[in-house]
Formats: sequence, structure tokens, C-alpha cells
Amino acid sequence: MSIRYILGAQGGAPIAQVLASLRSQPAWRPFDERAVAFVRRFSQKLLTSAGIRQHPELAALGHWFRGANLQTLAGKYELDTPKQLKLGRGLAFHLAPSNVDSVFMYSWLLSLLAGNVNLVRVSQKGSAPQDFLVGALAQTLAEDVGAPVRERIVLLTYPHDDQLTRTISESCLIRVVWGGDATVRALRAIPLRPTATEICFPDRFSACAIRASAVLEADDAALAQLAMAFYNDAFWFAQQACSSPRLVAWVGDDASVDAAAERFWAALETELARRQPENSEAMNMARVAASFEYAAARLARPAVPGEFRNAHPMRLRMEAALDETAKTIHCGNGLFLETRLPRLTALAPQLSDKEQTLAVHGFPREELVELALALPARAVDRFAKFGEALSFAPIWDGQDLILSFSRNVLLPSN
Repeated sequence: MSIRYILGAQGGAPIAQVLASLRSQPAWRPFDERAVAFVRRFSQKLLTSAGIRQHPELAALGHWFRGANLQTLAGKYELDTPKQLKLGRGLAFHLAPSNVDSVFMYSWLLSLLAGNVNLVRVSQKGSAPQDFLVGALAQTLAEDVGAPVRERIVLLTYPHDDQLTRTISESCLIRVVWGGDATVRALRAIPLRPTATEICFPDRFSACAIRASAVLEADDAALAQLAMAFYNDAFWFAQQACSSPRLVAWVGDDASVDAAAERFWAALETELARRQPENSEAMNMARVAASFEYAAARLARPAVPGEFRNAHPMRLRMEAALDETAKTIHCGNGLFLETRLPRLTALAPQLSDKEQTLAVHGFPREELVELALALPARAVDRFAKFGEALSFAPIWDGQDLILSFSRNVLLPSN
């Protein structure tokens, strides 16, 4: 078994020994002061590390787990009552995705805060953000605040190995899977303990909806802010995050949409020139290949003829309703599907349980509620303002992670 331990275990230790040590650790109550102190210090360490400005997604992670936010978060839960005690579930096995370095950290740290012991498998690919995270974690574990947590965290990597994954899965009491649909299906074939539970975060497709009139009414400063917010939603992680918008739904009449789209995309071009996101030849080829697939399937065509092969962003206008094929073809990397709707609720029939986030601009709450009530079952887990599509919340994919990561122990009545 080619295991490489990154944090939290002696190099070369047999996995059975590591698992036995982890399973011997008791579950803590959610928001145990030892876990809170560690996470707060890790946040400080991350935010004050040299080079953090080069990793804005990690700065967002550190900011989210700052002490003030942890205090607010803990206050939202009724942890103990006369009739029940809340505890962590035990050993949690997290399988991190390879495309978004920081996303699994939210579930891992929330699992620690919920009272669990954690073993995390990260991708073998490695990356600069992953190295940055590991450095901050190692420094925090080495301090006094890390002492109570050292025996409760193992970070490792290994090649795809069903037998090794089975061995770990047989020991854990909760398995947390971040990955594509194929990964989720493969891992669900590997059994868990009968008393264990599982949370999966599979492939998702996200979109945004813009009222055309709201763009036309915005002054230049407000439009620049909107373009900046959209950039943060769509261009971090090369549009690979589950909540990154891939479809842009314009709501309004054709004349309004034409004028609003021209103004919006021009503002985004200015923002792109300022921010200079990555746009490699491989990313460009992925966009072109996807556009050919859309054309062959008669699903979409270039929104701007003559700006096709090297366009970044690349815009394709939908010629048919958004369906599973259209969602599967999409490659991210700065490719946007555009559709036009007379009203927001007309988007509902095109959405399914694959949709996670809908970023919205220009719609009152009543229209969002109307859309939510028209959606198919399980479609769209969250509505977000522009600029907040990637913002994390403890309720993710419709699940309250603190509650999912913990259990209730009933006590006798007095």
C-alpha cells in the first residue's frame, strides 16, 4: 500500500495501527473549546502567513473560520438539553476533490468542530494552495494549541486503491465524499460499517439569472461592481467549483437583453483585463471542443459570431432548453451558456437535482420564492447574490453539516 502521510501520523506506520489510534479517541461535544481554539489559531496562522495574497480562496477560508464567526456559529445550535447530549460521531473519513484545493477544508474543520476525529485523503497531484494549507496546519499543530488535536487528525494521500479505501471505510463512522458522479458511484460500492453514515458532494451545475432592466439602470460604478462580483463567482477555480455559474439566464424582452448583455460583457472584459485570470492553451482547447459538441448536438451556437476560437470568455447562446446533455458537456474554463427568458419562473423546468447554486441579480425576494416553489424536487439548494456564489455556509448542498456530523444521545427524564 503506497500511503504517504502528510500530517498527523508517523511515517511508515501501518494503516491498521493509524486507524486503531484514531478510533481510540473519544468523540467531543460540538464546539469543544479545544477544537475551537485550534481552528481559531489556524485561521490566524493562515491569514498572517507570507504569501496569503496569492491565494484569495485560502484567505476566504481563514476569514470564515475566524474566532468571531466561530462564536456566532456555535450560538446557532442548541448543543445540550435536559433530555439529550450532542456528540461527534467518531472517525470521519474525508475524500477530497482534486480540482478545488480549499473546499474540503470547510467540511474537515466543521467535522472537527462537530466533535469528530478525522482522516483526510487528498489528491496525489498536489498544488501550491495545498502546500500552503499543509504548512499552516503543521505550524498550528506544533504549537501548544495543537496538542489536543494532534491525535485526532491524519492527512494522507495514496493512489486509487479500492482495498485501502475499503479498509479505512470499515473503520470510519462517517464518510464524506467530494468528487464527480463517477467517484461517488465507485465509492458507494465500497461498504461502510452498518452503523456508519455517508455524505456525498457529487458533480453539480450552477447558474446565474440577471434581470436585464437592472443592468440597464445601473450606473457605471454599480456595473463595475457587478462585473467584479461575477468575476469572483465564475473565474476563481477556473469555473470548476460546484457553485461556479455556467449558465447565464437573462430575464426580459429581446431588446432589453441585447442592450444589457452588451453592457455587462463589456464591463466584464474590463475586469478581466485588470485581473488577468489564467487562460492556458489547454483551457482554450477545452472551450473549443465543448463548443463543437454543443453545435453537433444542436444545443448552442456562438453568441458573438467571429469571436469564436480564442474568445475568453466564450459565450454560447442556447438553442434548446438546458438539459442533462448540455450540463455534462460543459467544461468550465470560462465558457458561458446564455439563455433568454420572459420571466424568472420560466427557468424552473430546465433545472433538476443537479443544480446547486443560482446567483441572482435584480430580483425581489417574492420572485425568488415564486421560482423556488416552481422548481422540481431537490433542484437548487441555494440562491446567492452576485459575488457570493462561492461563499461557504454550514448548510451546504441542502445539509446542515454540524448536525450531519454529530449525533444526539438521549438522556433519561428527571
